[in-house]
Amino acid sequence: MADVRKNALPALFAASLLAGCGPVEDTRSATAGPPDPETTYRRYCYSCHASGAAGAPRLGDAEAWAPRVAQGWKTLFDHTLNGLRGMPPRGLCRQCSDDELDAVLRWMLAQSGGLPADAPSIAESASESPISPAVDPDADASR
Repeated sequence: MADVRKNALPALFAASLLAGCGPVEDTRSATAGPPDPETTYRRYCYSCHASGAAGAPRLGDAEAWAPRVAQGWKTLFDHTLNGLRGMPPRGLCRQCSDDELDAVLRWMLAQSGGLPADAPSIAESASESPISPAVDPDADASR
């Protein structure tokens, strides 16, 4: 009987450790909607844009953001989606929608001197993503 308990203990220990393994559930409810832009910033953008790592313009540094803002909205948003130099595509937020990235970019720019003059309204921006143009559901697909 002592042998059975002695051999079962390591298996029981391993099973208890493995019980916590597996895919992490998305705890965000379907009705909760996307996180607010500041939360997205803190999760994905903060490590570079708070410290200036890899040449990232720091949040709140209007002087550092000015040359980027001068390039216009489409360029800024394209860099957000596709990356540039040290910035990875989508800022490593692969699960973020284009709308979420649009919102966090707007939030960051509002903290850092303002939006480019050519920035579309939020509604226009959501329907005119540079990498996934809006699809007209009424369009004839046979053309």
